[in-house]
Amino acid sequence: MITQTMLMAELNLSRKQVQSTIKKLQEEGSIVREGSNRSGRWVVKE
Repeated sequence: MITQTMLMAELNLSRKQVQSTIKKLQEEGSIVREGSNRSGRWVVKE
């Protein structure tokens, strides 16, 4: 598990870049959201 903040630091990206990448992956069907916006998580589909 990794947070957006951790992704930002690890990949040297802005929060906006991380969020747009997550959105793109969701639209492609590569990831799905489980749980609420506050305490949920993204799961990579196989």
